[in-house]
Amino acid sequence: MPGLLKNAPVSDAQRRANDTHRPSVVLAVLAVLAAYLYLFTLAADPLGMPLPEDLAERAGVEGMGRVFDSDRNVESAMGIRLTDRFESSDDERMVFLLVLAAAFLCAYFLPVRHKQPALVGWAAVAILLLYGPAATAGLLAAHLGVHAVLHPDRARGPTLAGLAALLAWGAFLLDPEDPERLWLAAALPLGAAAGYRFGLLPLLARPRIAPLLRTLVVQSAIVTVGVSALVEGAGGGEWRLPLGLLLFFWQWERLMMYHVDYKDGLVPRDLGLAPYLAVFWNPGVIPNWNWGVTIGQGYAYCQSGFLAEDKNKLVLGGVKLLLIAMLYLAFWQWARHLLVELFSGLGVDVHRAYTKDLVRHFTRGGEVTTLSVLCTTFLDLVRWTMLWAGIVHFKVGVWRICGYRMDPYIHRPWASTNLTTLWSRFTYHYREFLVRCFYYPVFLRFFKKNRYLRVFVATLAAAGFGNLVWGHVTERLFYRGMEWEHVLWVMATWPYFVLLGVGIGLSHVYLLWRKRRRRPWTWDRWIWTDVLAAYATLQFYALIHIFARPHRDSTTGDLFRLFLKGFGIDVSG
Repeated sequence: MPGLLKNAPVSDAQRRANDTHRPSVVLAVLAVLAAYLYLFTLAADPLGMPLPEDLAERAGVEGMGRVFDSDRNVESAMGIRLTDRFESSDDERMVFLLVLAAAFLCAYFLPVRHKQPALVGWAAVAILLLYGPAATAGLLAAHLGVHAVLHPDRARGPTLAGLAALLAWGAFLLDPEDPERLWLAAALPLGAAAGYRFGLLPLLARPRIAPLLRTLVVQSAIVTVGVSALVEGAGGGEWRLPLGLLLFFWQWERLMMYHVDYKDGLVPRDLGLAPYLAVFWNPGVIPNWNWGVTIGQGYAYCQSGFLAEDKNKLVLGGVKLLLIAMLYLAFWQWARHLLVELFSGLGVDVHRAYTKDLVRHFTRGGEVTTLSVLCTTFLDLVRWTMLWAGIVHFKVGVWRICGYRMDPYIHRPWASTNLTTLWSRFTYHYREFLVRCFYYPVFLRFFKKNRYLRVFVATLAAAGFGNLVWGHVTERLFYRGMEWEHVLWVMATWPYFVLLGVGIGLSHVYLLWRKRRRRPWTWDRWIWTDVLAAYATLQFYALIHIFARPHRDSTTGDLFRLFLKGFGIDVSG
């Protein structure tokens, strides 16, 4: 686990030694950001430059129509979600990229002690511009509340509690057309400050109650969606989250990892607000903020990774990832169509490389072959990997140019020869979340005398239960609304999580039992076994996604029959 092994403290003296300036590095970053502005926004139009599609046509490049959108620039999945303050996603990307350029320059040139606060400030500017004052106030109010509970302070705490209440009033209760609510602007902060000083602080000083309060605050996302879904399912009204709270709740996995660091003693109890916000308010968390939300992990990982190496090495690593992300973002859709046309030309129906289309076709009585099932699910994995790699490489690249030593989220998954390796290579930061929040607690508690059973059960708890409930129930409800039917929909996908957990668990146990005889991908006469193992691993992972892509009319039996079809087993309905 390379991320955990890098959590060694870095002194301020080391950071200052790593803080050297190279103009060529600055120019490289600005050039890449300028390329993003040109390709993925409308920046070229007001500057009188030819649009990307026009430039491609002038260069005589043909067959690239699927790369561009109706605005004649490059179509991109990288964007800012759930905001309508601008006319198009191109404008939103432009705002973010311009703010990112300013944040990078500050993080590069300011003294070490001012770098992280500057990043927090520029992230706040981006959130304010992209989401407006109400959402920004709601997000900040929520984090102030968490900080006040995790880091109680008799001197500053009441002031922060009062400020949180004032921001919450402005975000959720302010109504210019209802003057009677204005009195709350004074009453709420005073009440919150007094309640914190004389009510919450004494409770946080009690050893048995304080951990429960901290856990309740950290788990506020799962508690909220669970209660709301139950209320809606019992016949109550549906409650939709205000945008500010939604932005906060979508960071629940990073907040849980912060809490793990807190319980492990890796977070100073008197940590100030600015270093706390540096974990959550960073430019890297803003684009596609509901994707790769575990990037950055908790406090220890972020803090130990900030300027942990030569700054220019970190920044250039970010430039490399941004360039790789650019290729994926620009060409993943083109590559998908190319692969679909290739297989269709060979007479294999791959359903547009979407497993959900395969499931729909099968559920409605359509005929499918084993080859079609294998090829469709495998190409869907290729399609999703290209799309996913573009987004998460971009996000990690942003963290790196801001000075953080950040591990890639996805790293050569096609080289995985077993599910354990694939799970790490395909979703590194999310794997770390499941390991620290679910695997370790189970591993350290149960089956201490049986190592294999201990590993298997802990893996099943993490990749199965934790992944299902904390990783996907919450996301589904955030995406679609806090309705009980969405909980049932996710729960119906249980075979995916069981098969994934069992597969990873058995792989883990096998790797512990087997004595390593050779290193995978060693160029010798056994290289064919690596190719076969890699294909089997990826194909199994692709096949189990049949259960994660159900059709509204499909049953679990339908999905199992389609799954078995992939193994050449034909079970009649």
